[in-house]
Amino acid sequence: MAPQKKRADSNPDLEDQNILVKDANIWTGHGFTRGSILIEEGRIRKTSRRTDAGRHEAIDASGLCALPGLIDVHVHLRDMGLAYKEDFATGTAAAAAGGFTTVLDMPNTLPPTDTPRRLVEKEREASKKARVNIGFHAAAVPEAKTTQALARAGAFSLKLYMPKPIAPFNVEDDAQIRQLMNNAREARIPVTVHAEDIVSRKETPATDSFRQLADGRPPIFETRAVERIVRIQRQTGCKVHFCHLTLKSSLDKIAAESSSVTSEVTPHHLWLSQRVLEKVGWKAWMVPPLRSEAERRRLLSATCSGASDVVASDHAPHTVGEKERQPGSSLPGVPGLETELPLMLTLVSKGTLNLSLLVKLLADNPARIFGLRSKAKLRPGYDGDVILVDLKKRSRIDSSKFFSKAKFSPFDGMTTKGALVSTIVSGRLVYHDGEMLGKEGCGPVLRSSFSS
Repeated sequence: MAPQKKRADSNPDLEDQNILVKDANIWTGHGFTRGSILIEEGRIRKTSRRTDAGRHEAIDASGLCALPGLIDVHVHLRDMGLAYKEDFATGTAAAAAGGFTTVLDMPNTLPPTDTPRRLVEKEREASKKARVNIGFHAAAVPEAKTTQALARAGAFSLKLYMPKPIAPFNVEDDAQIRQLMNNAREARIPVTVHAEDIVSRKETPATDSFRQLADGRPPIFETRAVERIVRIQRQTGCKVHFCHLTLKSSLDKIAAESSSVTSEVTPHHLWLSQRVLEKVGWKAWMVPPLRSEAERRRLLSATCSGASDVVASDHAPHTVGEKERQPGSSLPGVPGLETELPLMLTLVSKGTLNLSLLVKLLADNPARIFGLRSKAKLRPGYDGDVILVDLKKRSRIDSSKFFSKAKFSPFDGMTTKGALVSTIVSGRLVYHDGEMLGKEGCGPVLRSSFSS
């Protein structure tokens, strides 16, 4: 199944984005059909039963399933002042190794992405390092002019952090949130929300254990935040996407709203509960925190029934030294780009999740919600973003082998079924069978089409 070598007399610049995926089981949107995918100049030219490779590089995909390149709309790739945790080269390598051909990076960086100039700086830095398609969210800012400018600069959303806003913003004031949403609607850019309404908390949560730390951010904080934002969204008509929800009740609330309101869950909230937090401590400390086992089961059942729109990793790398601290000092967040797909494929292997819904959660819906119009389909004219997976292969999660700088995971040692074999980005073979082939800077930097 190894890729065939390029012809010695080929033009490397042209052929770099030309590839033939041979004899794959190609995802059609409803099932699989046997055939080949020809990608030329970065886009799918045709899918057919038989196609001659000609001068193109060819990959023998016999026995493998070809799926649309996955899209993770919620990652923290750090870089800039936080490059010691992760940078665009290592973060997008982790994405490629996880089957993600497109990622959207969050703005709580150093410095924060809260002005058009800083957004352009991140885009410029990413253009030198990225191995997959990369775009950027911006911080929610109160000024209409800055909002318009961020939209023109290509931001994919304005991120509202309710626990601790990045830009000067009073999240306790409904009027300010309403103005933010009005500005975003006028700029035709969505608002993404970290929905924990904790600013009115008067007591200091106990920090003697990670369980107590989690109990200090109870489910009611999420419920209260979702209700507030939904109420204000109805008044403004702004597109709103809720990040990393942990409660079935939140999914139910959002599903009852218009298509302008969408939801997202993470694999760690689907798989893990507070039982794991009590066992492994800092490795499973994230915000929002893990919930009870009963709540986890409800969330998983609802997600596998189609109640959520998106699954995203919330990839949040830190050094082990920053994590391996006492409760209250340990930084929240876990790396997830390299565990997300095997975890979700394992749910498919168990019969808990069907493959069609997996593709919707990890490709179709993210592309639709965030305006990635040329992605998530294996059809002529769409971008040549393809992954090859072996649905039967068993693997064991080992964070020491991550391409990410974050060498820890609450899933360490877990056996999964279903594994990535190859990742193709814009017709380039970036990752294959454990080897990173994509050079730094080969990944396109994306700008949103909302304001165009």
